[in-house]
Amino acid sequence: MKQLLSAFLILGACVHLSTAKHVDGMVGLKGHLPRQRDIERFMKSQVQASNFTTSESLKRLRANRAADIKDSFLHAWRAYKKYAYGADEINPLTLEAVTTRNGWGATLIDSLDTIHIMGLEDEFREATDKVRAINFDKNDGEPSKVFETNIRYIGGLISAYELSNDKVFLRQATALADIMLEAFDTPTGIPWQMWDVQTGTGSSETGPSTLNNLAEIGTYQLEFFRLSQLTQDPVYHKAAQRVYDVVLDRNVPKKGSVYSVPGLYPIFIDIKSGKFISGKPNLGGGSDSFYEYLIKTWALSGYQLQRSLDMWKESFRAIKKYIVSRGSDKRMYMGIGDDEGLDSISDTFTCFFPGTLALASRLLNDSESMDLAHELLLSSYNTFARTPTHIGPENFGFLPDGDDDSDLTLAQRSEIKKYGFYLDRPYYLMRPEVIESIFYFYRITGDEKYADWIWEIWQGIKANCAVEGGFAGLRDVRLGREGGLIGKQESFVFAETFKYLYLAFTEPNVISLDDYVFSTEGHPFRRSLSFNGTF
Repeated sequence: MKQLLSAFLILGACVHLSTAKHVDGMVGLKGHLPRQRDIERFMKSQVQASNFTTSESLKRLRANRAADIKDSFLHAWRAYKKYAYGADEINPLTLEAVTTRNGWGATLIDSLDTIHIMGLEDEFREATDKVRAINFDKNDGEPSKVFETNIRYIGGLISAYELSNDKVFLRQATALADIMLEAFDTPTGIPWQMWDVQTGTGSSETGPSTLNNLAEIGTYQLEFFRLSQLTQDPVYHKAAQRVYDVVLDRNVPKKGSVYSVPGLYPIFIDIKSGKFISGKPNLGGGSDSFYEYLIKTWALSGYQLQRSLDMWKESFRAIKKYIVSRGSDKRMYMGIGDDEGLDSISDTFTCFFPGTLALASRLLNDSESMDLAHELLLSSYNTFARTPTHIGPENFGFLPDGDDDSDLTLAQRSEIKKYGFYLDRPYYLMRPEVIESIFYFYRITGDEKYADWIWEIWQGIKANCAVEGGFAGLRDVRLGREGGLIGKQESFVFAETFKYLYLAFTEPNVISLDDYVFSTEGHPFRRSLSFNGTF
């Protein structure tokens, strides 16, 4: 199957300009290759600050805070190990093992690099033995969500390999990627949303349709690029880049159509036609990591994948014009919009964007985008800081500055007056995006206030979410623990939330942003692995 797919990728339609001469994605949107002088200039960009405070008292404080977070990670890990080791998740309230990601051990694999970074040698060694025994040809009988399999399993295994140099992780990552490549064998090369590894059939999350979404077709490029580098096999990179080929070739922006603004992509796409179907553009769930991977894959490639940079720049111009809006509280928010108007609703997923934009601003030496990133960070942080628990909701809405509030309910108006936003879905599932963006700002600016913001959030999480089985979700962040807990602890709690919390208080050279690029699941990939345009 891998050989057949490789041939399909080479011979298929919609291949851009000069893929016979250049690795897929190196040719930009205007038909140009990256210029050597530009690459050399980007290479000189420094992402992390060099002015971190180094007083002994602050070092002790930071070390104590890192230790506190590490202890809580171990509390959650030991509960998982005791009651659900090798399972995908543990229900932190009932202490039951839960199968959500094919039964391969999502929490086990997603946690590997966090365990390694924290220096937990015994735990890492035991987990390695467990990973060695996994057979990805067998699962729990349910279809795999291809996107989640990539970011949690393949990404986690690649990062564990890069940190430890243990080849078992690369072997397992390659074995699973080879299975998942079958999901890309569609008329367009855009992957199925769901894939049954035992029957070899694809589907969508809602049934037999050929629907997929923007994030779930555009969040392979980072992991697959790195896997092609490590294996010296271009098939993974080709599969991921072909998605861009089809998106660009089969969708021409046209005013009044579902895709009306260049670079501002609708959410839903049909994998057979390769055309967008519906879904107003936004930076939230279903779209978020598509945009994130444009700038990050470009950086990971040593600035060689020109098309990714061009797409990022095109998208960012549209985002500034149609997605970003100032609210009635004078803060800058991210909504849902295009040239037909803005819907002033958002979710916690969008809060990844200030951090990614700050990273892009340093990579590109663009101070203007850093200013916007900071404004967006303030509104994202505010969704946590203003609630009684210092924890933010899943979804929230805002009132655009100057707009009439007559369409809002009385409760929404009251919350906008109280918080600056209203809570649309008030629950919290330990998602990391706000913490992630604050972490980026801390590492990029060296300003200790951002570390303090993270500590404040962590105090709210500990007080309201800690339970015997780890950390549970909250039903209502306005009420905290008293409003009820949710028996859900996804693997990203270990992979992302704890990692960003911990790294905010380690020495800044631990997983430096000048040395690593984080995947959307928080897995660090080395930037030092050179790429000369071939695999």
